[in-house]
Amino acid sequence: MKPRLALVYSTSDPAGSGAAGELAEIVGWERAECPLAVECRLLRTGELLAGYNTEQVRFEFLDKTPDPMADAVVVLSRHASTSGRPTLTTHHTGNPTAEASLGGEPEKLAWSAPALSKLLLRLYAEEARERGLLDRYEVSLEATHHGPTSNRKPLVFIEIGSTPREWADPDARRAMASAVARALGAELPECVPAAGYGGTHYPARFTRLHLESEYCMGHIIPKYAFAKGVPDHVIAQAVEKTWPSTASVGLVEKKSLRSAERRRVESILAGMGVPVEKI
Repeated sequence: MKPRLALVYSTSDPAGSGAAGELAEIVGWERAECPLAVECRLLRTGELLAGYNTEQVRFEFLDKTPDPMADAVVVLSRHASTSGRPTLTTHHTGNPTAEASLGGEPEKLAWSAPALSKLLLRLYAEEARERGLLDRYEVSLEATHHGPTSNRKPLVFIEIGSTPREWADPDARRAMASAVARALGAELPECVPAAGYGGTHYPARFTRLHLESEYCMGHIIPKYAFAKGVPDHVIAQAVEKTWPSTASVGLVEKKSLRSAERRRVESILAGMGVPVEKI
C-alpha cells in the first residue's frame, strides 16, 4: 500500500518548521492554499505541506486540512524533555490517563499508523547513520503521549529532541526531511501491527522490535502511565485505534509491569480475541 500523506508543522516550532523548509527544498514545491494554514506548499510529489500558528499538540483539525483526502498525516515536530536527551523519534499520540495538560482529551488515544511509523523510523535511522549522527543522537520510538486525539485520520509524529540546540541542528533537520522525502510515495512495509504495554518513555525493546522484526508498533502504554492509572477502555483503544486494521497482538514487557497489570491487559485483550505475547 502506498498511502496518500499530508505533512504538517507548527510555525512556532524551530525543529518542525526548519525540517519542513529542508523538505520543500529537497522535493521542490509551489505555493498553495490550505484552510487554517499560514504557510502552505504543494510538493512536486503531490503532497501538501502546511504550517499552522497553533501548537502541534492541539492540531485537532487534520481531517479537514491540509488534505481531506489524505490517508494519514505526518507531523514534523520538536521533542522536549527535562533530561535533554538528544533523540530522533517517532510516536503516536493520546492521553492514556486522566492527565491531558498537553492537548487532547483525557483517557483517549488518537488513531495510530504502525506501518507508517516503522517506515519513517527505519528511514530516519538510515539518514542519521549516513550523516554520522548516531554518536550524538539516539533513534527511538516514544510511548504514546500528548494530543491531538480527536482526528479520524491516523497520524505519526516525527521529532527532533530534546533542547533548542538539537532543534536548530541543521544535520538533524536534514535527516528528518530526507527521511520524510523518501517516505513519500513509498510502499508501507508488510508487518504485524502490535500494541505495546509497559516499558519506559523511550522503550528500547519495542524500538528494537519495530526496527528489526516483523512487528510494527502502534500505541505504547508505558509503565509510568499504568502507575498513574490506565482505564480498561484505553487498554482496548490501543488495539482498536490502529490503521488500517486493528492490532493483531498485544506485546507486554513483563518485567516492567506488575503481575496484576499484566493479568488485566491479558484479560481485556482475550475478551477482544487478541493474543498477548510477553517480551
